Amino acid sequence: MFKAWLTNKATQLFFVLWLHISLLNLFFVNKRGVVFLWQQNSELNTLLTHFITALIATLIYLAITKIRIALAEKKLTVSHNVFVVGSVVILVLIGFMLFVS
Repeated sequence: MFKAWLTNKATQLFFVLWLHISLLNLFFVNKRGVVFLWQQNSELNTLLTHFITALIATLIYLAITKIRIALAEKKLTVSHNVFVVGSVVILVLIGFMLFVS
């Protein structure tokens, strides 16, 4: 059962993302060399943040995959207005991020 669970692509994606995020947050390099953040990276809050980030990314991947399959099978149609509204929303979000910070 566990072997079948690990062969699922979404599960593999989750573990790779979680490991990738955790390793990138584990250390950084400055002029003096590599600085390891063992204590900060082993806190429950940090591990939970990494877990939730990887989970959200995996859920987005699964949603996009389901939408792509539905579009390919003609079970779902998308009008051109969706792309226009999506572009406007992205522009508003970019403007918000630029002017708030």
